[in-house]
Amino acid sequence: MAEETKEEIKRSFLGPDGVSMYYITPPSANDIREADWHYSKTYTRSLTEGITTSAEMMDILRRRGIIGAEFEKRASELAAILNEKIFNLNGAQTLEQRRDRAVEVAEARDELFRWNQRLNGPMANTCEQMADDSRLEYLTSCMITNSEGNRVWPKHDDYLKEKNQALALKSRFEVMLYLQGLESDFLEKTPEARAMKDIQAEVLAQAEEAARTIRAMEEEEANKVTSDNVEATVEIVEDKPKKVKKAKKKSA
Repeated sequence: MAEETKEEIKRSFLGPDGVSMYYITPPSANDIREADWHYSKTYTRSLTEGITTSAEMMDILRRRGIIGAEFEKRASELAAILNEKIFNLNGAQTLEQRRDRAVEVAEARDELFRWNQRLNGPMANTCEQMADDSRLEYLTSCMITNSEGNRVWPKHDDYLKEKNQALALKSRFEVMLYLQGLESDFLEKTPEARAMKDIQAEVLAQAEEAARTIRAMEEEEANKVTSDNVEATVEIVEDKPKKVKKAKKKSA
């Protein structure tokens, strides 16, 4: 019973081919130790080859004026604008309002994301981030199994040599979300995504209702034409003069 429960809650995702199903299994203690070793090895190698650390990168960005008080102020303003747009979206009454405000929320979120990339972009090229990427890759190679319960990549090198990069990248993305406690469809659960989904469903329902109404009208018109034809035929038959039979002459 315990194994069945564990199987039921195992996280899965559909592969890039749209057919194959893959599963995420929790890493073992040894997998975690090996992943941490890969983190340390990559960090040390990056540092010795001159890659900046996170602290060094932050100093560089401050000296160049890329981040600082103005950066943080603008980030706070954009976050406040996004929250205001979400509040307005929640208060929308009509379909048109929800659609327009959902677009505004999406634009505000994208603007905040692009602004934060001034910091996140450079920080992705630091020793810490490269080491973390190496750790994530190792865990991905350990945690992905197929429908038979076998590891897709028996060894870490097998993952690194994977020719199907779409599968490798998607698996890595799914494992990252799993480790961060996020669902695979977390982007579909934002207020604007839910609103657009509701709008699409409502528009589809309205289209189906309109189609049903048109079909009913066509059927009613067809029935009316048939009924009129029958009535006209009956009237023609009733109005048609009857032939008078001539009486036979009696012979003398």
